[in-house]
Amino acid sequence: MANYVNIILDTIGPSGVSVLINGDADKAITTAVTLTIGCSDADTSGYQMKIWGTADVPSEADAAWETYQTSKNVTLSAGDDLKTVYVKVRDDVWNESATASDTITLYEKLPSIIGLSVNKSKLSLVDGMNLTSGSFSVDENIDAIKIMIVQNANDAHNAATNIAIPVTHGSKIETDNGDLACTDGVLSAEQQVGSELGLGFVLYAQDISSVVPGDGVKIVKVFVRSAETGSWSV
Repeated sequence: MANYVNIILDTIGPSGVSVLINGDADKAITTAVTLTIGCSDADTSGYQMKIWGTADVPSEADAAWETYQTSKNVTLSAGDDLKTVYVKVRDDVWNESATASDTITLYEKLPSIIGLSVNKSKLSLVDGMNLTSGSFSVDENIDAIKIMIVQNANDAHNAATNIAIPVTHGSKIETDNGDLACTDGVLSAEQQVGSELGLGFVLYAQDISSVVPGDGVKIVKVFVRSAETGSWSV
């Protein structure tokens, strides 16, 4: 019978530990993010990790060890500012790695339409009563505008039921500096517009009726996209 055993001494913690928030993105528009976690050790069997700097686990003292994985969904704390998430990994005999971290700036605020109004809310197809002029402003710099017919007033910019309004009969988007170039023949423009500029549009009844024929109420909604975050207004 054997009168000896082999004992493996391992005193070195995991190496090459890293973490990226949303694939190393600079900005997030929601508190729900995905961490990509790395470790350069060839075999990570039995490894564990702990994560902190999140809404639920603000500090390392609050963090618990859990099974190591390369991807983890977490929730950042609320509030528009720089967020830092930390990760530490330990091996199967509890040697701990150095702390890895990544930062991301959270922008939850969405751009807003301010003071939207039109000079006529009832139109016909008769010249002189077939167009309305609208005006509005925005609370931050934007890089895109689209004006659409929506099914419900609270529909998002990408709702499947939204209908693009053509510019065939002269509908257009305006700023204090002149008209914007509409793309794809509809009331949609991609152009940098500062929050200091007034915005507006001209809308012809013929352009509305060409895509939504028949009398009745048509809900026309303005959407703008933040130049800072890429988020659309709601």
